Amino acid sequence: MADNSVPLSVISNPNNQYYWAQIGIGSNILTQQPKSQGYWFVVLDRSNLNVVYNQLQSAPNVAPDLGAYNTSNYILVVATLGVGLNNQPQGDLFNFLDLNGAGQQLRRVEQIAVQFNCGSLGTFGYALVGVLGNQNQPGFEASQIATAGVGPILTVQLMPFQVGGQTMYTPVQLSNA
Repeated sequence: MADNSVPLSVISNPNNQYYWAQIGIGSNILTQQPKSQGYWFVVLDRSNLNVVYNQLQSAPNVAPDLGAYNTSNYILVVATLGVGLNNQPQGDLFNFLDLNGAGQQLRRVEQIAVQFNCGSLGTFGYALVGVLGNQNQPGFEASQIATAGVGPILTVQLMPFQVGGQTMYTPVQLSNA
């Protein structure tokens, strides 16, 4: 039986000297190289994996305005670029991420930022892949704190399933098969 899954990789970057991140959807590689720190939001259509939303924002307390894309027909991909622990997700952004797949790793970043003084450890990297729709279901996430190199790197697969005669891709753990 052939594996029809599509690799999805997210490379976040805590480095605040060179802002850079990448998202790979199969052979389609997206690159972000802004002039300042930010949160990168990409939304994929689950039926064909087309990118339907691709935005960078610096505000740590504002949820992205996804409009009609915030439904279970779409996949959310998030990567941070050189964000300081003084700008960790909070308020509406924290709630949005939490409802769309974030969990332990998001809370890890928050705990370290609050407990050890937001500026003492510098920056963090965070990556998330989850199904949208405010379903409060776990997604896949990774974080890295206080390093200057690339990372975290999050790898998952997008597995095709038939739902009502239509193909829908769902993020699943990277297989060892």
